[in-house]
Amino acid sequence: MKKIKLHHFAYNIVPNSLELVLEFFEKLDCKLSYRKGKERWCLISQDNLLVEIQIIEVKDKPIKTEIKKNTHIAFLSDNPSESLKKIKIFADKKGIKFVQGSWSDKEYWFDLPDLFVNFTIEIMHTSIVEN
Repeated sequence: MKKIKLHHFAYNIVPNSLELVLEFFEKLDCKLSYRKGKERWCLISQDNLLVEIQIIEVKDKPIKTEIKKNTHIAFLSDNPSESLKKIKIFADKKGIKFVQGSWSDKEYWFDLPDLFVNFTIEIMHTSIVEN
């Protein structure tokens, strides 16, 4: 029997936001890896990673940040504060609400509550996973 391999995670975004969310994920070094025609969902990935994230527009209303912050997509950064600043600037330029918090001085999270329905983004310092 062949082994089962993880392929992707799926997260929900608000209607008519796919292109904006794709633009946002480019700031996190992600790129579009699959989209069929004008479908309102797609897959994104990063180079050299075998797991993808599926982003799907749904009609559900975003849940409160306090509830969804533990359901997140985590990224590693050598400088999380600088990464957050870059995202905040992007959000401000696009008129998108930006909410941020942290679990420690090395683990931060943020939400774009007008776009993300059921998840947030975590940015952790690379030292978290270094041995």
